Amino acid sequence: MSLYLKVLLFSFIIPFIASFNSKIKFNNFFSLMFITLLISSVPFILWDIYFTYLGVWGFNSEYHSGILLTNLPLEEILFFHIIPFCCLFTYFVLKKFDKFNLRYNYVVLRLFSLILLVTGLMFYERAYTLSVCLLSALIMLNISFSKSKLNGYFFSTYILISLIPFIIVNGILTGYLDVNTPPVWYNNAEIIGLRFLTIPVEDFLYNFVLMYINYMLFEFYCRRKQKDTTKQDILNN
Repeated sequence: MSLYLKVLLFSFIIPFIASFNSKIKFNNFFSLMFITLLISSVPFILWDIYFTYLGVWGFNSEYHSGILLTNLPLEEILFFHIIPFCCLFTYFVLKKFDKFNLRYNYVVLRLFSLILLVTGLMFYERAYTLSVCLLSALIMLNISFSKSKLNGYFFSTYILISLIPFIIVNGILTGYLDVNTPPVWYNNAEIIGLRFLTIPVEDFLYNFVLMYINYMLFEFYCRRKQKDTTKQDILNN
């Protein structure tokens, strides 16, 4: 079993088992989860394929199975399903038990949006930096105009809960074990070059975008299911 696959399975196993806990019952939402992951993964996989083709990043064959979809290892495809699953499980638990609903300032979010926008434009020739900065700026701006209480749970999931496992998992993939031949490498011409340990700062924004897209889709399907259930109850009565 490849190192990349071991990292993914280790990330997945505990949230998956905990999903069947009688107090959590996240397994009741697996159908909605499947739809969410299926739809959300498409643009990210296409983005990944294109950036791999451009040489923005790539994968060391020593650390993956060798099974490829176009130019992506099987493990990289699984990444867009397993990691969002773990994050949405965490988000679901926080929301269900009403824990860590992080308060945030709308003005600060707009300021961060402006900073990210300026940063992206300053490094417009660096594909990864430009793309994640612009996308993150748009998302933060959107959240700053939203009054949804659920955004607090999303920020709690991203900032308070998921950052530690993200740093561990992404750190392994970007070179904790071998900085010279990491499982995933980056073209320094396409990133700022600033790293947290071995992790490019752009990856933190990428993770933010990935989590938010999945969070929004999951909530959309949850609301639609609730409306359908309510409508059916009215018809039955």
